[in-house]
Amino acid sequence: MGCRRLHLHQRRQRQGLHRTGRHGGVRGAEALARLGNCGKNTPGAALAASRKGVSMKIANITVRQVDVPHLHPYVSAWGPPDRVEYSRGAVIVKVETDEGLTGWGIGDPQSGITNRDVVAPQLIGQDVYALARQAEVMRRAGTFLVDMALCDIIGKAAGQPLHRLWGNRDTRVQAYASTIVAATPEQRAEDALAYLEQGFTAIKLRTAFPTLAEDIALVSAVRDAVGDRMVIMVDANLAGGSSSDHRPAWDFDRALAEARELEQLDVYWLEEPLPRDDFATIARLTAETDIAIAGGEGNIGMADFVEMIRVGAYDILQPDTATSCEALSQFIKIAAAAEFAGKLFVPHHGVTGLGIAAHMQLSVCIPNCPYVEFILDEPYRTVEHYQQLGGIVDEPLRIDAEGNLPVPTRPGLGVGVNEDAIAQYEVEVTD
Repeated sequence: MGCRRLHLHQRRQRQGLHRTGRHGGVRGAEALARLGNCGKNTPGAALAASRKGVSMKIANITVRQVDVPHLHPYVSAWGPPDRVEYSRGAVIVKVETDEGLTGWGIGDPQSGITNRDVVAPQLIGQDVYALARQAEVMRRAGTFLVDMALCDIIGKAAGQPLHRLWGNRDTRVQAYASTIVAATPEQRAEDALAYLEQGFTAIKLRTAFPTLAEDIALVSAVRDAVGDRMVIMVDANLAGGSSSDHRPAWDFDRALAEARELEQLDVYWLEEPLPRDDFATIARLTAETDIAIAGGEGNIGMADFVEMIRVGAYDILQPDTATSCEALSQFIKIAAAAEFAGKLFVPHHGVTGLGIAAHMQLSVCIPNCPYVEFILDEPYRTVEHYQQLGGIVDEPLRIDAEGNLPVPTRPGLGVGVNEDAIAQYEVEVTD
């Protein structure tokens, strides 16, 4: 085993990614078999046990939508170079119970009408604690924001943050600084050094260029600047295909070429290099590379993640309850199946501080989650603006001196919502 390959192997051992079983097969089958038997250990079961025998009903569900202006308009790394982003939208779900408790869910703005007109009427009057049953309603609708709010309520009813009910193994998780805009190699090298100074020990770069050479120049500049002091991840943002002629979608050969070059720069993972539903090609790339292949933020429903594990697609699964991948209360099933198959579970960014807090509550309870994503880039140079969404989320999460993100400790999700701020930015509900 060469020095570089040995180094990669040792890093994977430290961070929990083992080569054995990463391509599905027997380990994947075992994982799926265990997935079918894990109902007793799901967050739903644990949460229900916190108030066993007590009935609490969903009395009302309010769906609102906001559009919050950015401090500075920007061009994203994944969009066309002429598309300027001026604001950030979100759907906010408020669930009230017959006992006077309130829970909150938040996510991308593509599901407002569905949550209001399809999900809410089916869930009003239902048992707050019946999370698995309510998740079936949400799965059919393709949106899970109400589940986040129900989890928030159950934690508040117990007077505990969710991680205490789920059984945490830690109280913090390593955060990686996640960039989102197109930038020059020189600018990204400066950014990486600044993030290192703030305490981050990992950074995710967006490769937004038309050519392989330009992508590698960006990553090389950052590697030269930080040396081995930072773990580097790369996000191709191509799971949805190409949104611009400026940067065409990759086929297998193009993705493999990028992966091979990134391996030489000791990059930890390559994210979303291929269309999200092409599991067979993703599995082939996963099998033929040493760099970890990551993805899953845009896949919806348990079935997609089961199939990923079955065929060996991805080394790292990245669902996001705020972008409606799956219900937060059901995430532990995906995480457990990933663990048994030798894969990591690293949630997507969560849209705002409320979503990050939701993911944090689970992340400290599972052994195969080495990182959480922490957006820190223009127009979000301040932690407050991104996480609090213009003050809607009441308290931002901050990393400690070692680059870790402590899990919030208030009951439920651990953070609250400012309804006056919602009113300030409220717009018509859409899908």
